[in-house]
Amino acid sequence: FQQDDYFVYPPKSNDRARRKDIDWVGPGEVRLDLLDEHLQAFREGSETLTKPLVRYAEDTIETETVDLQGFSVAIAEGTYTSLLSADVRVFIDRDWHQTRAHREKRSRHAAELDPFIDRVLEIEHEIISGHKARADLVIDTDYAVHESGAGR
Repeated sequence: FQQDDYFVYPPKSNDRARRKDIDWVGPGEVRLDLLDEHLQAFREGSETLTKPLVRYAEDTIETETVDLQGFSVAIAEGTYTSLLSADVRVFIDRDWHQTRAHREKRSRHAAELDPFIDRVLEIEHEIISGHKARADLVIDTDYAVHESGAGR
């Protein structure tokens, strides 16, 4: 499950909302309640699930039905997923500068690397840095995995 599919607004619209009001940046941008519901449905053995699907180029959010049969593990990936009711939480321990460098390496569009986005990354880092205490596993900058002993 990709958190990006669970944003309240599609990507370009969300960017406009952020630029209009920087306080929009944060967990409120994401339908974490719905993502939690979908993870719970997976745990309860649902065979299929209809979930949001972001269409980046069209700046729309549609839906797709996914077949969950045969899967015993679900992974929820995204900035605020440590706030979910997860069985195991993993925290990738890097600062916003490292996140930006990773975006550059992936050749993200220039609009996703402007100074405003730097501010967004900084805010997100401020928010999620406190989530490290919720993690069961921490991945450091050298990609080594450490048990944190925190979790729930």
